[in-house]
Amino acid sequence: MSHLLIKKEWTRESILAAHEAGGRKRGRTAGGWVDELAAQKKVITLCPLCTGKFNPGKVGYRKEKEYPVCIAKCDGCSVTDPKCSMYIYSELYSQVRSTAEERRESARRRQLGIERGHF
Repeated sequence: MSHLLIKKEWTRESILAAHEAGGRKRGRTAGGWVDELAAQKKVITLCPLCTGKFNPGKVGYRKEKEYPVCIAKCDGCSVTDPKCSMYIYSELYSQVRSTAEERRESARRRQLGIERGHF
């Protein structure tokens, strides 16, 4: 059996598109889809109506508080809403985001270093 290999040019957009969730399949319940996203530790966006149905602490997620809303397609009801809430897996959150307190502490340490002549 012979195989034909086709070289494909990967662009930044195609790589990012490959990492997106495909969306909820037809006939699938919303709760099951959100649970599947939580099991995969992906970012979950929910509209105001679906936010109350999701318990982020139960599955190890935390709500993004610095940016309280985002324009996104709700993972629960598939409606594009300008006031969706974004939930990020806790371990991932600490790797990619910093809280205001952490940034203030970092600025204080940097200022002390400058005063001591380290920079």
